Amino acid sequence: MSEDSTPHRALGGGENGQHGALGGGENGQHGALGREGEVAISLRGVNREFRRPRTSLTGTPTVVQAVRDVSLDIRAGERFGLVGESGSGKSTLLKMISGLDRPTSGEIHIEGQPIHASSARKLGWLRRRLQLVFQDPMSSLDPRMRIREIIAEPLAAQRLPRGDKVNELLERVGMSTDAARRFPHQFSGGQRQRISVARALAPDPHILIADEPVSALDVSVRAQVLNLIDEVVDGFDLTLVFVSHDLSVVRHVCDRVAVMRAGEIVEVGATEQLHEDPQHPYTQQLLASVPRLSEALAGASAAQLAERTRAALAGSGAGDDVSAEALAEEGARADAGLPGGAGVRAEDVRHDRHEDQGGTIG
Repeated sequence: MSEDSTPHRALGGGENGQHGALGGGENGQHGALGREGEVAISLRGVNREFRRPRTSLTGTPTVVQAVRDVSLDIRAGERFGLVGESGSGKSTLLKMISGLDRPTSGEIHIEGQPIHASSARKLGWLRRRLQLVFQDPMSSLDPRMRIREIIAEPLAAQRLPRGDKVNELLERVGMSTDAARRFPHQFSGGQRQRISVARALAPDPHILIADEPVSALDVSVRAQVLNLIDEVVDGFDLTLVFVSHDLSVVRHVCDRVAVMRAGEIVEVGATEQLHEDPQHPYTQQLLASVPRLSEALAGASAAQLAERTRAALAGSGAGDDVSAEALAEEGARADAGLPGGAGVRAEDVRHDRHEDQGGTIG
């Protein structure tokens, strides 16, 4: 089977006792049906700031606001998508939802319980109810461990019985049970991501967070992994938080989408409604920037495609507020790790990089 896997350490620790059989939760049932309509994840006024080191003894440290005043409710059983460009704050927000980072201010509740001020030691219950599938399947699996040890790791960490669950999970994600004795490097990218999904399902979580799970995979395998996630979310009655910069992928998987830019949620809506009638200029720009394969196959040149994109932006009014050039400038400066935002040219960024390395422009 040619396909594509998850992080060195699964979220571990937590309550004693059994969480239920495969595909179930307490008392053998996962509880999504009983939890329908309840809020699984709630954020209120969440902010996250990072301080950069001082550049001089008398200077003031620069504060970078990675997440700005995010308030959001995700219902139990919902498939919620989070989209935005690189550096928009998606991963930082995920870390806080997962209890891997604390907000500078604001409140985060998971299934009604606050986690924003809790220490890692007090979040054992969360490690069992919430699991992650990471972006890079190779780096997220310990290369020294066999697959059976990787999948069983969260069970051991949470003191749950192992039984025959490793084989059951492998079969559930479309893998042969023979895979249990092999190492991660012996699999393709899609197969490794399947193994990652199996590990995330091991403690029977209520919430599954998928952080760009197909962005590192070949195009030929992405649909298979997306279909797998679709199947396990239904089969295990999970609440899904799916993060991606690809709007077409989110449209395939999610019921509702939030668009994030510069640390802020700029638009939230039903997936189809957001695609058909986007309200925010940045959302309009994201949709206008999606490549049209049919046009390329029809013989349109790169220049023609770019011109059509600019025309679409102008027609939607997106260019009046957030131009492609301004976003590129902001992204270039952020990638260079330099202060500032729009109004800085990519050439200036390259110049700054060169000067930082002691070079001259000639």
